[in-house]
Formats: sequence, C-alpha cells, structure tokens
Amino acid sequence: MEIQSNSSIIDRTQHLVSKSISIKLLVIGFIVAILLIPQSMTLNLIQERQSRMEEAEEDVSSKWSRSQTLAGPFLGVPFYQIKQTETAGQTKTTKELRTAYFFPEDLAILGKLEAQSLHRGIFDVVVYSGDLELNAKFQPLPLGKLSLQPDQMLWDQAALYLGLSDLRGIGENPQIKIDGTTFAAEPFSDEKTLLKGLQIPLQLDSANLGFDFSGKLKVKGSREFQVAPVGKTTQMQLSGNWPSPSFQGEFLPEFRELTEESFSSHWKVLHFNRPFGQEFIGKIPVVENSAFGLSLKLPADQYQQSVRTSKYAVLIIILSFLSLFLMEVFTKKRIHPLQYTLVGFSLVLYYTLLIALSEQLGFQLAYFLASTATVGLLAGYAKSLFGNLKTTALFAGILIVFYSFIFVIVKQQEYALLIGSIGLFVALATTMFISRKIDWYKD
Repeated sequence: MEIQSNSSIIDRTQHLVSKSISIKLLVIGFIVAILLIPQSMTLNLIQERQSRMEEAEEDVSSKWSRSQTLAGPFLGVPFYQIKQTETAGQTKTTKELRTAYFFPEDLAILGKLEAQSLHRGIFDVVVYSGDLELNAKFQPLPLGKLSLQPDQMLWDQAALYLGLSDLRGIGENPQIKIDGTTFAAEPFSDEKTLLKGLQIPLQLDSANLGFDFSGKLKVKGSREFQVAPVGKTTQMQLSGNWPSPSFQGEFLPEFRELTEESFSSHWKVLHFNRPFGQEFIGKIPVVENSAFGLSLKLPADQYQQSVRTSKYAVLIIILSFLSLFLMEVFTKKRIHPLQYTLVGFSLVLYYTLLIALSEQLGFQLAYFLASTATVGLLAGYAKSLFGNLKTTALFAGILIVFYSFIFVIVKQQEYALLIGSIGLFVALATTMFISRKIDWYKD
C-alpha cells in the first residue's frame, strides 16, 4: 500500500507539472538557476585561459625585452655645495658633492617600429624592433635658476644620460655624436635618480656655450613603447608596420594615420603640458609618469570578447526557454523538465566550444562555427520534440536572431547599452503580444 501511495504521489506531481502552466514556469525558473552553476565555471575557465596567455606573454617578453620607456637625453654636472655651520662659536665650512641635472631645450625623435608575432604554444605574443634617431639641443646651462656659480661646477666630470627601461633591448652599439664628435656610451644604473640606461662621459667647457646631441639607437621591446617629454619642446614621429596600435600615455598624437598594414603618428609636447621643469638638483622627478607612446597588441583579444559574450549567457538561456515554453503552450506538445535541462546544458556548453575554437581560429570564425553547431543541435532536438518542420524552423530562426544580437552587442562596445536595451524592449514587447491571450490559470 505504501508503494502504491508513493507512486500515486509521484504520478500526481508529474501530472500537475505537465498540466499546470504556473508550476511549469516555476520548474523552468529552477532549471535556469541550476544552470548558473556550470555557467560560472565557464567564466572561470575563460579567466584561467587568459591567465595562461598572460603567462606566455610574460615568458616571451622576459627573454626578448620588456616594454620600453625612453627618457633622455639629459645632462648631469657634479658640483660642490659649500655649507657653513657654527659649533661652539666656530664656523666650520664643508663641501658636499652633488649633481645638477638639465633637460634639453628641444628634443626630436624619429622612430620606426617593426612588429612581429612570436608563438608560445597556441598563443601569439607581439614584439617589436625599432630604429630611433634622436636630436637634442642644449642651451647654455641656466645655473642662476639653481643658485649655482660656474666655479662650483666640475665641468670635466659631466655626463649625458639616456634612460631606457630594459637594457636588454639594445640591439647594437649606439651611435652618439655631440657637436659632430662621436662618443662611446656605457650602461648605468642610479639608485638616487631611479634611472637606468646609457651614460656618455663629457668634458664640458666652463664657457658654458651649450651643444647639439644626435644619436641612433636600435631597441627591442614588447607590448609598449613610450617616451618621456624631457625636452622643453618634445616632438616624436613614429611609424610602423602594425595596423592597430593603441595610443597610450599622458598625451595623444596630434596626427595619426592608420592603414590595413601600417601606422604613422606625430606628437608635440610643450613644457607647459607636463608637471616638471627643466633643471634640478640631486634628483630628477619621475618623468616616466608623463610618458606617451603606444602599445602593440593583437587586434582582437578572444578572451575579452568571450567574457563579454558569456555575460549574456543567462539572457540567452531565459529567452530560449521562454521561446520553447511558448511553443509548448501553443502546439500542445508537452516538454519534460529533463528536456529543458538538456537544452540548457547545450546552451552552456556553447561557451566552452567558443573558447576552444577561438584559441585556434580567432573569435569571429569561432563564434560563427559554435553558433551554427549549437543552433543545428537544438533545431534537430526541437524536431524530435515537436515533430513539425515549421515549428522547428521557427525555433531555429529565433536562436539565430539571439546569437546574432549578442554578436552585434559584443562588437559594438560603445553602443552595447543602447542596442541591448532596444533589443530587450522588443523581445519583451513581442512576448507580451504573443502571450496576451494565454489563460495562465488554466490547467
């Protein structure tokens, strides 16, 4: 009797779920909530794959050369600062060795970057090699602004500095000329100025007439190339063979030209635009904070686009279930909750398929293939549920509209909110119109 009673309860429950529209909706809502668990695991998978890509980028850049920031040239001249202190009525005079730093009046940089993609497993990493020409003009040093006198300066111990963030990126011996005379450069690292790069020893004249600097530098780097505006007027003309650079830093170029195979850009920065002056004692400011330049990355990051696509997974599941439910109501074909669950899992598995394909084929082709495969699978399953070709074609068409809608939102980031809001409004209005005559209280 107890077995028959339990069977009777189960039969009545199944009958109630299959006949009651309201209870069926509650069951469908519960299935959607359950599907959020594997969907969150999909997002974790995307983040894990993205971390692996970043590890590959770090591995390649650590061996090739990291992002480069050029700061210089600038001049350093040691001097003795005389201090007088009184102790027990006696005056004591001491000399303290310090360094005065001076930035150039004009700085012009002409650069050409040759970018290439290196492979690390299934990942591509963008690196570059660059040829730089630097020209700078140093005026007579304004010692008065620092309250210095010419006889304090150690002119024969001066040095010219050219800061570079990663010295491994220097491809050949730099060609440095000052007033037409060739000088040799040596590496340096200064804890006081927090700079490292190249150093050119000079023997200046106490006449303090100023000089012209010119140099050619071959550098290698990855991800970014930037320049600090140390000139009172800093100009840089940069070109390269990368079609989609991202301009970075504190200043955008005044001119840019992008083609399908290359780019060209020009910056001009005045000393009014930056938060530091031209001459300093002891320590120069962190000029890298005012650097400008560009980054060379792959045109489309499939993981970022996959993350944005996955964020709409709940919307796709709800709309798909709603479409399936309305078809069930109008066709009188009963669909079991397990069948809803299988449909939901196929919609979740779509994102895993998208990630796997995008790593090999790129996001756009992967999106097309994953969407086609998922729509084809669900259309075939809907044919077995409804047994009607017209209804199956309608369900497949609805899925195609959904995935096309999400693709447009992902690609049009600036208008994603507008397009998404209009699309959801149209979907809601369509649902209200179609379901307006349904008797929700009828079993």
